[in-house]
Amino acid sequence: MTSSSTNGQERRRSVLFIVLLSCLVIQNCCLRSTNADYASQQKVLQRLIANQRAAAVSKASNGGTRWAVLVAGSSGWINYRHQANVCHAYQILKKAGLKDENIIVFMYDDIAFNENNPKPGVIINKPNGSDVYEGVPKDYTGVNATADNLYAVILGNKTALTGGSGKVVNSGPEDYIFIYYTDHGGPGVVEMASGDPIYANDLVDVLKKKYAANSYKSMVFYLEACESGSMFDGLLPDNINIYATTSTNPKELGWATYCPGDVGTSHEYDVCLGDVFSVSWMEDCDKEDLREETLEQQYEVVRKRTGEDNSTIGSGRTSHVIQYGDMSLSDQVLSTYMGDNPTTHASIDEVDSFPSSPVVVSQRDADLLHFWHKFDRAPSGSKEKLEAREHLLAEISHRKQVDHNVNRIGKLILGNENEKVLKRVRLPGQPLVDDWNCLKKLVRTYERYCGSLSTYGIKYMRDFANMCNAGVNEFQLVVAAIHACS
Repeated sequence: MTSSSTNGQERRRSVLFIVLLSCLVIQNCCLRSTNADYASQQKVLQRLIANQRAAAVSKASNGGTRWAVLVAGSSGWINYRHQANVCHAYQILKKAGLKDENIIVFMYDDIAFNENNPKPGVIINKPNGSDVYEGVPKDYTGVNATADNLYAVILGNKTALTGGSGKVVNSGPEDYIFIYYTDHGGPGVVEMASGDPIYANDLVDVLKKKYAANSYKSMVFYLEACESGSMFDGLLPDNINIYATTSTNPKELGWATYCPGDVGTSHEYDVCLGDVFSVSWMEDCDKEDLREETLEQQYEVVRKRTGEDNSTIGSGRTSHVIQYGDMSLSDQVLSTYMGDNPTTHASIDEVDSFPSSPVVVSQRDADLLHFWHKFDRAPSGSKEKLEAREHLLAEISHRKQVDHNVNRIGKLILGNENEKVLKRVRLPGQPLVDDWNCLKKLVRTYERYCGSLSTYGIKYMRDFANMCNAGVNEFQLVVAAIHACS
């Protein structure tokens, strides 16, 4: 018997199995069983159907396998939304039939059972949303959620791993890969939950190596972070079968949503529950048929919701979703990478609750909103109010110090040309910096003498990149940093 006929029989048996189980479910519903175990019986049947679908759907139409890597690059309660985003993405893929062995998750995993969580063990991604944490694989958590482990996972290099579950993208030339990253970023860099950040050139080099190894058919990369376009602009080739979209262009802020004070947001939560770009593509997946909607169609939905739909707020609180890489892949349907969702279109949360004029806040300032909200809600004279005030003032003080340090260093090195040189933005299609090693050296030198840039300070990555582009060397920065930060 040929392999094609065998596969055909297996598919027919899978379909027949699903039909038979579905009939049993319908029959049970019609009989209105009064058995006390009815609910548990239904769950068993639903799990059987889901497992059968997973075995069939994880194989793409060409016989290849679908793989997914989901990355939340932050930790801490104030960054709740990043792990919520990743958990929501997992539920979409799982519901669409991908198996856990093909979904690899990076998250610090300090949110669900955090002492601040009003619903212990539960994570939601929208106001009054359902739990998206249940069942999420804990592949690379805590100190194992590192950039080096992410590179090893993408490349399928188990020997390079340090800790974690050991799962890697062990893909072949006919396989499809979906990568989703959500967190804080700056020009040319995004953070990881533990250890060093991811530099744009290192990430793209890993993707090029994956292509050179002939270990995928095509890949889709969704990236959410401030200045996220700078991770691919001028770097990602258009001939390595990768299609990428970013939440912003190379010089824009990203935006958090479902924040304290927003319409419909529970007073129980003092953090933002999602990010605009992320909830836009995921809530679109929740309600659309992944077998019919193309990547380009979803891009248009997300572009409009992330940009135009936020313009009613004013104050420029919008960003431009950008496409990079191989544009020909945008004609593919979402199910090519995410699996085939059921025809019922049943969603994690049936109603799209994104308000017409949402309250959004810069991703870089969401922590300030958190501290202010805690301060504002705490009883007058209470310990909670005092602690919230101290945290708020400490963060503001830290930001002022970073601002002072970088500006002072720039003036010491570049004199009157400081502002002109450091704030220069390159034309689209040009990478942030010519010498990435120079950029990394200058950042390490700054942190050695002036302390961590921190999540806030990575907004100055362009300043350091422009120093490199202007010919500033490590010794010059050492001298300036000693004067500015001592």
